[in-house]
Amino acid sequence: MQTPSNVSPVCMKMAVWRCSHCLQEFEMVVGHFIDGGGVCPHCHSPQKKLDNVTLRNAQGELVTKKPQYVKAPRMIHSNYRSVLFANPHWESLNIQPMLAQRWELVVDELMNSSNGESGTAPDKHLLLASPKIDGIRCMIGYNEKLGEVQFFSRGGIVLECCHGLAPQLLPLFAKDPTLMLDGELFAPECNFEQLNGLVRRLNRKSDPNIMEAQARLLEYFAFDIMYSAQLSSLSAPFDERYMLLKKLIPVCGAKRISNYVHDDTRKKVIRATHGGVATAENGQAVKIYHVPAAQVHPSDMEDVLNEACSQGFEGVMIRLPKFPYEHGKRSFGLLKYKQMHDAEFKIIGFVPGEGKFKSALGAFVCTTKDGKHFHTAPKVSYKRRVELWEHRREYLGKYLTVQYQELSSQNVPRFPVAKAIRGSEDRRDWL
Repeated sequence: MQTPSNVSPVCMKMAVWRCSHCLQEFEMVVGHFIDGGGVCPHCHSPQKKLDNVTLRNAQGELVTKKPQYVKAPRMIHSNYRSVLFANPHWESLNIQPMLAQRWELVVDELMNSSNGESGTAPDKHLLLASPKIDGIRCMIGYNEKLGEVQFFSRGGIVLECCHGLAPQLLPLFAKDPTLMLDGELFAPECNFEQLNGLVRRLNRKSDPNIMEAQARLLEYFAFDIMYSAQLSSLSAPFDERYMLLKKLIPVCGAKRISNYVHDDTRKKVIRATHGGVATAENGQAVKIYHVPAAQVHPSDMEDVLNEACSQGFEGVMIRLPKFPYEHGKRSFGLLKYKQMHDAEFKIIGFVPGEGKFKSALGAFVCTTKDGKHFHTAPKVSYKRRVELWEHRREYLGKYLTVQYQELSSQNVPRFPVAKAIRGSEDRRDWL
């Protein structure tokens, strides 16, 4: 979800705008919207501006008040709808999710603080660790007027794939309309590419078979609570939020998703062993779970990571128990710790940079042993990117060390980062 300040006024991309007068949505090229003064094609009114307000006070004198705040016309992706369109009462809330910092940034500080103090309670420095699910982030709120559960992405876009989950969630939100959950959509029997295809599909582009697959395969794993009247305050710590989460959603999802990997033979055995957990009152398989959080000392986190990865998880999420939910920022109360892999791939091409990397290297084009091509960008300065671009012909055919999280179902690195070029001994042409 974007606002006009995020894009160039001469941008020729199509966007969907929401009028600040009639609240109707309409498609229009960004540049045309700006050139036309932001006039809505439905109500033919320009967008609201900051105007002085003149009123009479109790003595009958004319008084000019300061400009009133007016919401900017909202611009959203042309193919998707903003969750705020159907839920304008959320405009006063921050519905952006909390994002994670990297464990490596704070591990030394946490280790030193836990080892440097004597005579403290043994659980003072314990952290809460959860398995990291390789799913798609999804927040859930409730529209009391419509009586509907609302699913939306971290960008504020409505997710239209969750019709199979709503019946099990509706009782929770009917009891507490202020509740807003944070979690991930996951399909234990699908790889990430298949999951992404199910979640991103729009209703108008779906057929009955797709909608049946969404209802059958998608499950929700809640790991935090963004808002609830049942919490002591808006800044309630995670340990309080987690206790409420377990009360609201008592079924733990650890066994449901453990050991699911991209090995199809192993998957079949695991599915036959675990399957769905048929404990719902109506006899259907449970589709709503909470993600467990266990107490762990910082010094044991490496062992916890190895154990989680051996069970098929992509890493560990670590929380400081006393931190509040920090909306829309990378919080040091939420940390991610993942295993990374290194491998070498042949460089077969280059992608020019755009935007702030114009006239510099955008990414290397590499190939796998199977002949699959992928792009990977280096984490280097702009100056170094310019040098790499100017000397790119020297690197063609050489091998690039790439760090990545895991291989996709097509054996292509996921989240690749270019680390080093195998080159001269003096490392002159290394990254």
